[in-house]
Amino acid sequence: MESPWGERDYQYYTDYTQLPLCILQLDPADRAVIRIADERDAVQKKTFTKWVNKHLLKAGRKILDLYEDLRDGHNLISLLEVLAHEILPRERGHMRFHKIQNVQIALDFLRMKGIKLVNIRSDEIVDGNPKLTLGLIWTIILHFQ
Repeated sequence: MESPWGERDYQYYTDYTQLPLCILQLDPADRAVIRIADERDAVQKKTFTKWVNKHLLKAGRKILDLYEDLRDGHNLISLLEVLAHEILPRERGHMRFHKIQNVQIALDFLRMKGIKLVNIRSDEIVDGNPKLTLGLIWTIILHFQ
């Protein structure tokens, strides 16, 4: 289900005057559920970013925003190279096509390693989809930790 804030606008609101009208029309229990899910996603994002950076340090890389910094596929490929001790090919361009190709290289590598990826597509990662990015990193953590 898509967030009422939109696919990319996940924030914890303390000032309810900033909330979209569709959220304000929900009853307090529904708003609480949304707020708790939002807080959980923020904690996961912070935790997963630290885990990724711990490993990317070995490749001389660092990410600041998990959703943004994995979009071109380069950091994702570097992470997998560090974790698997293998070299992966990558596209050098900056166009959307190159980004999708890089993420697809990473996803294909994971599938080749026998990791099941459910409903995770390269274009969703390139678009910065928070839920799928968190799901992808969680899957990587489970396999390589």
